[in-house]
Amino acid sequence: MAIYNRIPKKQEILPVYAVIVLMIYGWTILKFNYNVTGWLYFLNIGEIFDLFTYSMTVNLLESLLVLLGVIAAGIVLPKKWFGEWFVARGASLSMLVLGLMMYIADQFNIKQYYLSEIIRWSPAILVLIGFVVYFLGRIQRTRTAIEFFADRAIIFLYIAIPVSLISLVAVLIRNIF
Repeated sequence: MAIYNRIPKKQEILPVYAVIVLMIYGWTILKFNYNVTGWLYFLNIGEIFDLFTYSMTVNLLESLLVLLGVIAAGIVLPKKWFGEWFVARGASLSMLVLGLMMYIADQFNIKQYYLSEIIRWSPAILVLIGFVVYFLGRIQRTRTAIEFFADRAIIFLYIAIPVSLISLVAVLIRNIF
């Protein structure tokens, strides 16, 4: 029963999920728009639409997986460290980890020893992110600013969730029939 008490409330989960959605969907739409001009030369509109639906479906699953990781961190870590300010620390953890993943993905074409560099630096960077998240949550002004931003990001859920669910249905119909 103690684990159920440690799960954050819906009012705390939604702002964190909104930040995750904003970052993941924003990154995908940015990369999609970058590539669409090239795709116009060899793909028809239907195939580009298929790429978009698959992208939105993957974004839905990916954002839920990241949210599950943040909630798991809130359950595993001490309540005083993570649970009291779940929105601020969860949103900052999401922004920093997803920002790191975006940076790594952007470096993929550049680095020669990509995998070895990630393996070598990831533990130190993740520990650094943990300290940054902890200290950001302790400073009242940054905590308030992050909570304000996360609360305002909820508006993107009104667009992203319906688009993702429609895309999921389209992908399921395409693969079943």
